[in-house]
Amino acid sequence: MPDQTWTVLRGGRTNHLWKVEDPRGARVVKRYASNAATPLFRNDPPDEARVLVALEGTGLAPQLLYAAGSSTDPFLVYRHQAGKVWREGPQKVARTLKALHARPVTAALTALPAAPDGTDALAQQTRAMIATLPAAQAGRLPRPDPLRHMPPSGIRCLLHGDPVPDNLVCTSDDLDALPVLIDWQCPALGDPVLDLAIFLSPAMQQIARGRVLSPDEKHAFLAAYDDPAAADRLDALQPVLHWRMAAYCLWKIHQDRPDMAYGAALAAELAALKDLSG
Repeated sequence: MPDQTWTVLRGGRTNHLWKVEDPRGARVVKRYASNAATPLFRNDPPDEARVLVALEGTGLAPQLLYAAGSSTDPFLVYRHQAGKVWREGPQKVARTLKALHARPVTAALTALPAAPDGTDALAQQTRAMIATLPAAQAGRLPRPDPLRHMPPSGIRCLLHGDPVPDNLVCTSDDLDALPVLIDWQCPALGDPVLDLAIFLSPAMQQIARGRVLSPDEKHAFLAAYDDPAAADRLDALQPVLHWRMAAYCLWKIHQDRPDMAYGAALAAELAALKDLSG
């Protein structure tokens, strides 16, 4: 098309993204990388399309324009979300996640997979990752002791699944303007604590910002989310959540194409785990 420009977007760590601009406006073309799913983060084009349709008009996600390609080479096209990726002000993120988790789970969303719920399911997911590691590396991940048992919450709300800083676009400097969530390739239904844990994760903050959240920032985030019951579950699950993320970081480092950015991320998670043990 005349007067059309394509620019590679390099923010994502999984799929291929381009910003396309022409007189009709700016759009994102997302081509899914094959075999890009990981033990914690799926890469599911139909689920991403399903959620974008369900959230249209809410301001929580970009507008889907169309899905195309084939089952072996899928891609989505959606409106480009202007703004800057989130770096400061965790209260804004908390309010976005609170609004997301309060959305009704419509019939179209009931097909989404269930997220692991409770200590046993999270520990099982962690052990599965550790089992794939070289024995010498697996020994770097001490099992939290004691590992407090938390039963499944039974909650089934819509989860983004990967609300890391680079997946939150701030459209305005206005403190009341909520960041928009992008990159919806691993949504799920489950306990909102899982989304909170991903955002608060020392590893994910280290990779995106080069530093973890301060205690004051964590407190501000949880205060803005304003759900004491969720905060209590998050606190009880911290040992297994840090253990799980540390295992994921080590898994990323030991793939055929290692992502060495996860070295500092691993150190951040192990430090958090050590702090919990006193």
